[in-house]
Amino acid sequence: MTGRIAVIIINYRRAADTVECLDSLLRVAAPAFDIFLLDNGSSASDVAQLTNYAAHHPDRIAFTAFPENYGFTGAHNRLFAQLLPTGYYEFFLLLNNDAVVAPDFLQHMLERVDLTQHIEMVAARVMKYANREQVDNLGITFYKCGLASNRKSPDDPLLGPSGNCALYTADLLRQVHAVSGEYFDDAFFCYAEDTDLAWRAVLLGYRAAYAENALVYHKGSISSGGPNSDFVLYHGIRNSLFTLVKNVPARFLLRNLFWMLVLHVAILLRYTIKGKLGVVFRLYRDFLRGVPAMRRKRRPIQEQRRIPPRAIEGRISRLFYERGYALGALRDLY
Repeated sequence: MTGRIAVIIINYRRAADTVECLDSLLRVAAPAFDIFLLDNGSSASDVAQLTNYAAHHPDRIAFTAFPENYGFTGAHNRLFAQLLPTGYYEFFLLLNNDAVVAPDFLQHMLERVDLTQHIEMVAARVMKYANREQVDNLGITFYKCGLASNRKSPDDPLLGPSGNCALYTADLLRQVHAVSGEYFDDAFFCYAEDTDLAWRAVLLGYRAAYAENALVYHKGSISSGGPNSDFVLYHGIRNSLFTLVKNVPARFLLRNLFWMLVLHVAILLRYTIKGKLGVVFRLYRDFLRGVPAMRRKRRPIQEQRRIPPRAIEGRISRLFYERGYALGALRDLY
């Protein structure tokens, strides 16, 4: 793979983390790539620091400061809309600003692309920044309860790459946009947008691969208040439900309706006990309000699906949800 590569990084109020990420990227000797650094309405000090950094690397980094926070989806969509129609870049690498990379990570990811087999999205081996022997994710696994989560083992089914480090071909992004009218779904803002994109790509016949030797170290949810924040809870669950309405074949929904109901009863109980009933109420309320729009989006996605529902089943875990979830929920209850 020798095509032109665009690497996209978004900063939101975490310039120091972003600089560490950029430092690691600039140590990647090959293959060649261009960095597009976007700021999502951060403070003047963040913008000044990143402007100064980019000015020291004018041949490598193009910096854009947005006037407001467009979210993970909106920032990427604006850049995709600018770059993809030109046809200049053949690959897009999305990397969270709170990650650092090994010098050969991108080469290993590109090696897993196989256009003849429609393998055009690739996940890296993402490890915890604070404990580099612990897996953060190996891509995304989708479970029969209707939620996706970080893939923890190479033995788990792979739906697509996690948005914290994801390689896509330009062709995949263009085809997904041609069918659904969007790259990422702006209604998601952030969280589960990578699952939504992976589903739409899978339904068009694209496949994902995992690059075992592509090492990335990720801090995790730095810009959104941590993995247990109300922000993550709200967007993660609401957007996962949107993904079901938009993308998942009716066959799967009917066969696993019971497990989906069990999951959402557990979510209601677990977060009520944690004192987050207000957040849970808002996310389900806003999900219901968004159902009509998601159903309209579903029609072209399902009408232009290129693989039968039965072919999708092998990409979904037979487990209810990720290992340890039920035990954690029980601990919260008792």
